[in-house]
Amino acid sequence: MMHNDNTRLFVGPMSKEIVDNVIEYTDTRKKPLGLIPSRRQIENSGGYVNNWSTKQFCDYLHQKTNNVLLVRDHGGPLQGNSPDDGMESMLCDVENNFNILHIDPWKSVDNVDDGIRKTLQILEKVCLKDEKIKFEIGTEASIFPYSPDDLYKIIQSVYKFLGSDADRVKYAVVQSGVQISGTSNIGVYNRERLKDMISAVHSFGLLSKEHNGDYLTKQEIRKRVVLGLDSINIAPEFGVMQTREFLKTAFSKGDFVSAYQTCEESKKYSKWVTENVRLDPDKNKKLIIEVSGHYNFTKEPFLSKTEKIKKHFRDAIFNRFDEIVSIWDDMEEK
Repeated sequence: MMHNDNTRLFVGPMSKEIVDNVIEYTDTRKKPLGLIPSRRQIENSGGYVNNWSTKQFCDYLHQKTNNVLLVRDHGGPLQGNSPDDGMESMLCDVENNFNILHIDPWKSVDNVDDGIRKTLQILEKVCLKDEKIKFEIGTEASIFPYSPDDLYKIIQSVYKFLGSDADRVKYAVVQSGVQISGTSNIGVYNRERLKDMISAVHSFGLLSKEHNGDYLTKQEIRKRVVLGLDSINIAPEFGVMQTREFLKTAFSKGDFVSAYQTCEESKKYSKWVTENVRLDPDKNKKLIIEVSGHYNFTKEPFLSKTEKIKKHFRDAIFNRFDEIVSIWDDMEEK
């Protein structure tokens, strides 16, 4: 698929069902969505989503549609399951026809200049491998907070380095203060910071993208779109939505107990919850299942109940897609 500047919503592929719904929605509603696999979800060595390797996932997607924009989310050092420089993973993405690579070395640096230097090093290696693939640069505040001036400097440095290839950069990540804990967005929205970042991004003719848009209301997203936000990433929210469907429509009491045991043993909840919850997970069983169920969809009791929730989940996720995409549609009609 050619790059589509009208792709507003980028969805984390937290499960095979989410991938299938993104494909169906894009093909039937004629509204482009993007998929943003992280390295832990989909990786050349295998990930937790349907146990897919990068090649298996890409083959599955490309056999079904050419309408979904495929973006590697947080490609770079220290973003996988074991410490590495991220290059093997990224070159595998190139070979498997990703549309866009998010170049994100920011976990491995202490200052903006180091982040720029590492970004340029990765860009150089990828450009030697492939002449067409596009890029997203910058990162979210939970990994490395930066100011609007920092972001301007990052983009300017990348443009100078790439020269005539600068048009291969499509997105830059803006930060408005969002942060996820449990199943809520607990960030403190900073309108001026976001406005200045969007302005910096647009001054280079790039598209602005915000990460961690999970659990925001339609009104909260609209505030951002009014300022010029071009697109948003949402990931764990859809995994939580699917998990809640299991809890609501498919699980018996015995299944609930079994699901909690599976999720507690996986320890995948620790990233999303507070210290208090980590210290006493038994008091927060439902929350533990909600925030880490999607890591365990290939295990029981989730696996054998997946068919049972498919229709309800499809309706719920399509409604949320509609709600978000319509914000930009409404703005364009005015």
